[in-house]
Amino acid sequence: MPSWKKWTSALVLILTVGTSPSPIVVLVVIFVLGVFMTNFMSNTATCALLVPIGLSLASQLGFDPKAVLAAIVIASSLAYATPIGMPANTMVYNIAGYSFMDYVKAGLPLIVVSSIVALVLLPILFPF
Repeated sequence: MPSWKKWTSALVLILTVGTSPSPIVVLVVIFVLGVFMTNFMSNTATCALLVPIGLSLASQLGFDPKAVLAAIVIASSLAYATPIGMPANTMVYNIAGYSFMDYVKAGLPLIVVSSIVALVLLPILFPF
């Protein structure tokens, strides 16, 4: 993976969370970034890109990295809103004749509910 992609992701995180953010803000920003990215690329690639960034952020800010890593892994699995993110969605896309917006209509509510549940439970299960 080109290094400019890693630096772009890191720059987005730094500009969004600031220099001394709370752990919850870091968790939410990484989670939202992971959800967005996984809908347009594979979940493995999303994890491979965000895990080093999340680990370095957590260690530099003094947070427990378990919560950040769990957030990245969960967010990377929420590829419901596009046919691009999951191979099964891509296979059904052509055969069933679904449009791109069909995935968005069905996937966004699932992502919102899953994100709320995950972001409520992550700080409880993995305290900072």
